[in-house]
Amino acid sequence: MEDLKQALSLLFDLQTYDIQIADINKQISLAPSLIEEKNKALDKRKAELNEIKKKYIDLVSLKKEKETLLESKEKAIEKHSMELNTVKSNDTYNALLLEIEKSKADRSVLEDELLVFMEKVDEESAKVKIAENELREFERNTKKDTFDIESNIVKLKKEVSALEKGMEEHKLKIDKSMLSHYERLKDGRDGRGIALVEGESCSGCGMVLRTQLINQALKGQEIIFCDNCSRILFKK
Repeated sequence: MEDLKQALSLLFDLQTYDIQIADINKQISLAPSLIEEKNKALDKRKAELNEIKKKYIDLVSLKKEKETLLESKEKAIEKHSMELNTVKSNDTYNALLLEIEKSKADRSVLEDELLVFMEKVDEESAKVKIAENELREFERNTKKDTFDIESNIVKLKKEVSALEKGMEEHKLKIDKSMLSHYERLKDGRDGRGIALVEGESCSGCGMVLRTQLINQALKGQEIIFCDNCSRILFKK
């Protein structure tokens, strides 16, 4: 009885190695996706900055258009004002006056519009600077987080190597036939081929066990399996 209980205890300890290794390998496998998520978030922030810059550039372009139009109106006013001194007919003189007044009215509208655009350009310029600073900070944090994740992967791989070495040494203490049986059982059962009897339930699947199975596991005279998940039952 003691020999079987000892053997099952060794198997249970072996499973602890398996579980630890599996858990760490899962963390390692998730790391690339974590890095990818951070890079995607960074790309999104870069895209957002580009949109802000585009809006700023478009406003600057529109402002320049308004400035060009305003300049043309100024030149038209100056040209027509000079022509007033050379015309000889009243009709032409009056027509030039109308053109000058119209150009001045257009100039006034353009000056108001230009002031609005200048304010908008200043606002968008400030937004660009803020977004650039935020992006630089976000990029620094992303690089740091990525470095930390990659460093942690190296650390976790070392832990796995140490656990695997300990597991191989531990396997030498276990009967080969029982070890082979355990290896077959754990496949397809989340890497767990042996389960504790916890109260009246199997720790592997949570199923309530028959009283007979609990008693047999407690006696430790033979290998007992869970009716539901087929794991070896072990009662400490």
